[in-house]
Amino acid sequence: MKMSKVCIAVFACVTFLSFAPCTSAQTKQVLSVTPPLFQISALPGDVWQSSVKAVNGNPYPLTVYAEVVNFEATGEGGQGKFTPIPKDLVEKTTLADWIVINNGPIVIPPEQTTDITFFADVPKNAAPGGHYAAIMISTEEPKGTGELAVLASQAVTSLLFLRVEGDVDEVGTIREFSLRDSFLDTPNAEFILRFENKGNVHLQPRGEIVISNMWGTERGTIPINYQTQYGNVLPKSIRNFSFSWSSDFRVTDIGRYKAEVTLAYGSDGIKSVSAISYFWVIPVKWTLITLGALAFIIWLIVLMVRAYVRRMLELAGVPVRQGGAVNEPAQSQGSKTKIENGKQKYATVSAPIRDGVLDLRKRLTTTEESLSTFATVMSFVVQYKKFFLSVIALICIFIAIVLYVGNAVEGGKGYEVIIGEGDSTTTLTDEDVRDIQELKSE
Repeated sequence: MKMSKVCIAVFACVTFLSFAPCTSAQTKQVLSVTPPLFQISALPGDVWQSSVKAVNGNPYPLTVYAEVVNFEATGEGGQGKFTPIPKDLVEKTTLADWIVINNGPIVIPPEQTTDITFFADVPKNAAPGGHYAAIMISTEEPKGTGELAVLASQAVTSLLFLRVEGDVDEVGTIREFSLRDSFLDTPNAEFILRFENKGNVHLQPRGEIVISNMWGTERGTIPINYQTQYGNVLPKSIRNFSFSWSSDFRVTDIGRYKAEVTLAYGSDGIKSVSAISYFWVIPVKWTLITLGALAFIIWLIVLMVRAYVRRMLELAGVPVRQGGAVNEPAQSQGSKTKIENGKQKYATVSAPIRDGVLDLRKRLTTTEESLSTFATVMSFVVQYKKFFLSVIALICIFIAIVLYVGNAVEGGKGYEVIIGEGDSTTTLTDEDVRDIQELKSE
């Protein structure tokens, strides 16, 4: 049989997470294996022995067979490719070549577990770095044709990740960190993170994505590969991670957001990489309302400033044109409009306020009865109604700005994150994320 036939690859949807029990619609057989992943470190020349547990979930005995195949990553979604050991192999350079296992037949009693022992004999000339294989357990006997006799959908699988110590090269980088859409109508973002392993041993990047609004307030944290043995990136491959973040919408959520990812990797965990991506939350309805409110505030401030400046000019003795007519300078208690030493003396910025205070004081000094005093104050307010309305407007604007900024910078708002996509997803609330952060800090 030709080598090309021998190396036919059988693709399986392996996400490095777990492998479902083997079931058959006709026989109702239930078979599972544990653990789904071995992570081993060894020196050249070492012999490593362990076992996998095959679990028979049926009320009758089950006969199974074991087979060791090589494993490598394919694609960016965590899928794997299983490759059988060529029958005419001379040099044993892969992990599957080094493993000896009881191929079977192995009888598992009803609803019981059987240990299937295997050992790995690492050659003295084994290349440093990562080596990968899988133990496939099935109810079908291998045909011994040199091709992979059992499809992954018909078997349960336990992966073996072996790290041979020596000149190990741990190099990882963030190939891409972006969003599916940078302009959002609501705070609901989907992130794409592509991590590339350029070394010769598998890496498991761990870290978090921190999301903050334009005021610098943290609005969400997405943990990455925390408290899991999965999420590995094999050598010379790229792994695509998907994350989603959503939050209840508030008017103060409008604006530019920053998402910063920081990942640590390596056996010592001290190597790190980071990247930043920006996105906007711009709901059309609330954006138009906000812009309209800002335009009204600006228009109101312009009117108040113009009215104040006009009053200053009047107090300084400068004729002011209003409504097509020229108003002559007003003479009042606080005005300073006379010519001194040949030069006109202009009013200061505080002159309109000082003039109003002096005018009110003058009126009150000529009023004796309480009712007359109240009427005097009311007439003063009516006369200077534009000024008082301007003060009230400024106070309202100031309060609105304080409330807006205070709400925007307020931390601890609720959010939800989704890790993964499709059927393999994990949903975390903000409380779950805080619990994870507390465990990390301990």
